[in-house]
Amino acid sequence: MLDGSLALIREASRDARSFDRAAVYRAADVWDNNTFPLFRAARARTARGRERRARTGLRWMSELGPSRREWMVGLLGPDGERLVPPPAEPEGPDRDLDGRVRPGTRRLTADVAGQLALDYLLPRAEVRRLRVEMRGERQLTASLELVVSRSYAVADDSAERYSVTMSVDVDRVTEAVFDSADASGVVLRADADTGSVHLGAGGVLRGDGVRVRVEDRFWYLSRAGRRAQAEAGAAGPPAREARGSREPWGRLGGPARIAAEVLRDAMLHVRGVGHPASVSVISPQDVCDAFEGAGRAVVAAGALRTRGERDAAFERLVDEWIGRCSGEVHRRFREMLHGRTRQEVLPPLPDAGGELDPRAVSREAGRSGPAMLRLAQYRAPDEGRLMPQPGEAVLNLAVPSGDDAGAPWRMHVPRQREPARFQLRTEAFRGTGRVVAGDFENGPGALLIARK
Repeated sequence: MLDGSLALIREASRDARSFDRAAVYRAADVWDNNTFPLFRAARARTARGRERRARTGLRWMSELGPSRREWMVGLLGPDGERLVPPPAEPEGPDRDLDGRVRPGTRRLTADVAGQLALDYLLPRAEVRRLRVEMRGERQLTASLELVVSRSYAVADDSAERYSVTMSVDVDRVTEAVFDSADASGVVLRADADTGSVHLGAGGVLRGDGVRVRVEDRFWYLSRAGRRAQAEAGAAGPPAREARGSREPWGRLGGPARIAAEVLRDAMLHVRGVGHPASVSVISPQDVCDAFEGAGRAVVAAGALRTRGERDAAFERLVDEWIGRCSGEVHRRFREMLHGRTRQEVLPPLPDAGGELDPRAVSREAGRSGPAMLRLAQYRAPDEGRLMPQPGEAVLNLAVPSGDDAGAPWRMHVPRQREPARFQLRTEAFRGTGRVVAGDFENGPGALLIARK
């Protein structure tokens, strides 16, 4: 599983033109909670003990939900269904901590659209965040977050403190048009095959695989909530834990724990691609190079006969892994392991550099000639939070790495705080264009993707 995850990360990040940010994030995120069970399984004293702990670890990993299990089966290939425990039987509707039914994520249908239009004042909805992104080479996806108001009464003085957010995800976008100056009001529509979200007077997100989720503390008082509560029963158990079995961590200490922390921290570094503004300073390929074959190496180290042999093997793994690292990953390990490993065996720390100034990134991308838009994200200003959030626009641009036409392209991340206006059309994602940065009629500091 670990070596397969690293291979998936390597393939999904090999070139900015085909970068699959979601696939990289998901493969790295798995190892936040599963690295320690892996090492605990590898350190069992007998082959039978290792097998038992490995099966417990696989069960623990798969119990996060159907999508996690499906991902595991796909990664393991033909043996996946045999190795991964069968899916758990559904245990009834999802509930909150007070036993009340929750809406969950639903596919957008005409019925769901009608329910939402009855329970919420969609004409007053405001866009909080929009992200349109190309996954791999062909799959254009979108994620939209709206702030909406309830149309039903809530007899609770605290209701005003709990805003309602509606999230819409589109797996395969066929049309995306957005203008931040026209971002109020939403209409949801669905037919047998596709769904669409109409924003303001002229904006639209259209495609298939459309899913909607409402985060509303008082949803059980809405028309749809009262109906769901009646169908499920007035009383019910509290929300189920995401995992049904006890965490298979056990005690892990000594060099094995240090090795586990190093590996997990490397995966957390890669998981940083979850923030689109950070993708230019994350190094998935370097991590894959440093930890290639880590899964097999951990199993081999844990299977050695004596404790001394195992400890020495894990110490060598730490030295090898860190010795292969460079830049920011190396810096993280130096800070994390200070005083716990032999620092003198580590090669000199290279200068990792810092995040580039957004204006400099824009100018450099403009001079580089061709560019390919991979992600565009807009976040509206939010004054209603405890700590107000400024508006922001972030782009992920794939640009050539240099003069070598065959070299992989790299990612540039132009980023603008409090943009005066943000406009987007589907055509911006179609093929290679040219980045033009400068002062235009749109306003100073405009950044355009010009088609060839």
